Amino acid sequence: MPKLLTTEQRLRFASKGIVFPIRVLSLTEAELYRSACDALEVSLGGRPRTVEVRQMHLHFAWAYRLASHRRILDAVEDLLGPNLLIWATELFAKHPRDAAVSIAWHRDGAYMGLDAQRTLTAWLALTDSTPENGGMRIACEPNRAEYLRLQGPKSSVTGRNLPDPPEEKTRHVLLSAGEMSLHDVHVLHGSGPNRSDHKRMGFAIRFTTPETCPADNRSPAILVRGEDRYGHFDLQPPPTEEDSHSALRGMQCSARRHLDATLRNLTLATR
Repeated sequence: MPKLLTTEQRLRFASKGIVFPIRVLSLTEAELYRSACDALEVSLGGRPRTVEVRQMHLHFAWAYRLASHRRILDAVEDLLGPNLLIWATELFAKHPRDAAVSIAWHRDGAYMGLDAQRTLTAWLALTDSTPENGGMRIACEPNRAEYLRLQGPKSSVTGRNLPDPPEEKTRHVLLSAGEMSLHDVHVLHGSGPNRSDHKRMGFAIRFTTPETCPADNRSPAILVRGEDRYGHFDLQPPPTEEDSHSALRGMQCSARRHLDATLRNLTLATR
């Protein structure tokens, strides 16, 4: 039996590759975790790049609690099954009136290097995510079924430097604080700059399952539900580090390793 998603939501994900909005946090919880993310940004100089703020779940207990929140896992389990790994977390912050930060149209599959049928992203809004503050947009692709048929079980397309789809063929992923979207690795998406007076904060969690064999061998991951009978990942224990300075140094090392792995995956995808 499904734990959180409705039959309609699961069918929508299967056909469109994305489902939203899904309420997973209360407003109080969203504000609590937003404050933790704000503090993390301050410790990294105030406005770190996204590539510098990733893999938080491996080192900060609060980030692990957020990424493994029961309602998030219930929704992901409804789509991927009972055995779940967190492969990565990333912070997407856009500061007010910052025209420099936007994300080009792309697909996730190639740089993740994971089995496309057993992988998805939970994009959790810790503030409202709107067109004005640079919220995510998706392309409405009528030929999605044909695209998936050509790709097979794994994505072999780099998904980079793609032309902007026509404005009328896109849709904004509108989320209130505490809501999330779930999307697969094939969804074409991007986002513009924050033109509002308010900060936009999103916390992305990349989920996969133990059956997946990563292109980058022995990637670190945390088993958050079920069991791993395959041993394809370097399983890590949940973090218990209370020393924020040690946790920060550990996250910075993991962020660099993760970036290197994604770049290697992109290289492999183009061969």
